[in-house]
Amino acid sequence: MATIIPLFVFGAVLLITRFLVERLTPILINRYNQWQGERLGRVTDKLEDSFIFLEKKKIVFLSISPFIFAALGFLLLRNFLGPVLGFFFGLAMPGFMTKIAKGRRIKKFQSQLVDSLMILSSSLKAGLSLIQSIGVLCEEMPVPISQEFGLVLKENRWGVSLEESLRKLRRRMPLEEVNLIVSSVLVARETGGELTRVFTRLTETIRNNIKLKEKIATLTLQGRMQGIIMSVLPIAFTFFIHKQNPGHFNIMWESELGRILIGVAVFLQLAGIYLIKKISTCKV
Repeated sequence: MATIIPLFVFGAVLLITRFLVERLTPILINRYNQWQGERLGRVTDKLEDSFIFLEKKKIVFLSISPFIFAALGFLLLRNFLGPVLGFFFGLAMPGFMTKIAKGRRIKKFQSQLVDSLMILSSSLKAGLSLIQSIGVLCEEMPVPISQEFGLVLKENRWGVSLEESLRKLRRRMPLEEVNLIVSSVLVARETGGELTRVFTRLTETIRNNIKLKEKIATLTLQGRMQGIIMSVLPIAFTFFIHKQNPGHFNIMWESELGRILIGVAVFLQLAGIYLIKKISTCKV
């Protein structure tokens, strides 16, 4: 009798667990697929707004990336923490990719601004209107600036005012130079200013601004590289010691004082990275 009761309890628990797994697993999978599909839909919409289109295989990879990185985390760390970190890293992957892709596009757009302003200025001097000058810009310049100004033209043909289209361009391209261009054009159109002179001055101002930014980036490159190296060295040193002599480093994980010291070291490391980034970043 004493042995039957534990077996009965074990069997009941097993049946209940099986029932819950069979009922809950499809529901959880459907909920996850729906949630992940909505997330990826928002990501692709944001990218398509910037004329960045994802291939189907990349969308499939992003949808299963949490499980891929969870498996890699388990293989690397061999404990419960690895899959958890890998899973959340996979969830954050679409956001990282979106930010990187939009950053590259904005940077490329910025590099084409001076040439585009010169085309606009020359077209206006030749007697063309601003809309016609933007059309010449779209024909002469490559992507992404031709796409962005092409959207301004399309919106204007659909009945949207040029002022509103330029404001939308400013929201899509959050650059100081774009804000300066749009503000100058709007003021000139309201006050009746001469757009030819406006674009000539804008070309000189933005060209000098870009040169100054490039010079500052060159001068602060050494500080940024030192910050990167000093940030990576402690992590590499910790990994090396742990692999070469695990027993020598395990005391840091097993003792309370060691864990406190690791927490303090991580905090100081992050604070150092933040300070180095602040010091080496100069706003123009």
